[in-house]
Amino acid sequence: MSSDTSYLRRQGLAMATVALGGYLVGYAFEVGLTRFLGPEGFGDYKVAYSFAFILGSLVLLGGDRAAPMVLSRWIEQRDGRRVWGYLRYYLKNALGLAAVIAAVTWGLSWLHVGVYDPNDHHPLAWVVPAIPLNAAAAMISRTLQSARMPALAAVPWRVGLPLVQLVLFGLMIWHHDHLGVAEAILVSMAAIVMVGTFQALHVRHLGLIDIGPVPEAVPGRSWLSTSMPMMGAFLVAVALDQSDLYFLEALGDDAEVGHYAAAATAAHFLILIQTTMVSVIAPTVRPALDRGREDSRATFRRAQTLMLALLVPAALLLFLAAGPILILFGPTFTDARPALLFLTLGNFAWASAALAGLWLQYQGRGRAVLTVSIGALITDTVLNLALIPPYGMTGAAGGTAATFLLAATCLLWLLRRSPWKAPLA
Repeated sequence: MSSDTSYLRRQGLAMATVALGGYLVGYAFEVGLTRFLGPEGFGDYKVAYSFAFILGSLVLLGGDRAAPMVLSRWIEQRDGRRVWGYLRYYLKNALGLAAVIAAVTWGLSWLHVGVYDPNDHHPLAWVVPAIPLNAAAAMISRTLQSARMPALAAVPWRVGLPLVQLVLFGLMIWHHDHLGVAEAILVSMAAIVMVGTFQALHVRHLGLIDIGPVPEAVPGRSWLSTSMPMMGAFLVAVALDQSDLYFLEALGDDAEVGHYAAAATAAHFLILIQTTMVSVIAPTVRPALDRGREDSRATFRRAQTLMLALLVPAALLLFLAAGPILILFGPTFTDARPALLFLTLGNFAWASAALAGLWLQYQGRGRAVLTVSIGALITDTVLNLALIPPYGMTGAAGGTAATFLLAATCLLWLLRRSPWKAPLA
């Protein structure tokens, strides 16, 4: 238990710095992007980006979410062949599913537009090749996380990726003096390839994987029974975070999509803290559960204290400086201030309950977490349909805040009634 405490304190501080640095770099990147694309173009880019991100997780069937549970033991034993067997199984599935999604997306786009010129198609058609790239990147990063190297897992993506994107965008603007949504998507995909290749070479250098024949049959069905509920809960959570953009594009004003995207980008700092801390804490959960109820509860309390110590000041900053934060995007973006306040409240509640969901999943209660998440998505959908037409982006953000508060309460209640120990010996 003492080693877990030392690990959480040391890595928690390091990863808090990574989260802040990554947020600032990413924020600078998106502020610069709005200057060249404008509110409507920025909204289209964010919709396409969220589409590729969500489907990049979908095609992995939860393999990235379950990786710390499965890979940690093999990495400790330096059994790189079995680690490679796990990665290969999920990456093969991801590649096949991504090919099907690409065929369907491009087919529907052609039927809708009726022409072959790529410039006439929606950015969703352009971003499809990023789906397998995002999937591969997630598996590489999760391997490092499973090895208790959260900084090595996160820094290339949280800090390195937006920096590379900034450089590539700067070079394109300097050379062509123009940047459209399609060019922004292509440059982003190039940056993913560059950062992913660097991290994959680093994983090989550390000896975490050994590419070759796997020493035993791959228990794919067993892995999927664990990973699928975790994937479902994660995807529903991402859909909750991103669905407002789609509803605003369908039911609201196009300019509001870009304004709302700016508010969501600012409020996402809380979700970034959440995911960063979960990446640090996840490898400690199963050992704590194996040690029994008291150690499990003690580890949870320490982890939750660390999480709140970072979330509370970040939420206060967003509340107090909402106007100045938004004006960085442009003078008209201050219209999104009420939306940012609502999103800050909702994201704070959701991020505060993230560890409750993690503990429940590692106790074999992934289906309960998935049920709560699906219920939240249905609630958010109903509220979006009711609130966006009369209130626009403020209605969308208010509905999301109410949904996240309700879902967080449900997760904390379920954890309180849980056994606080591993389901298997």
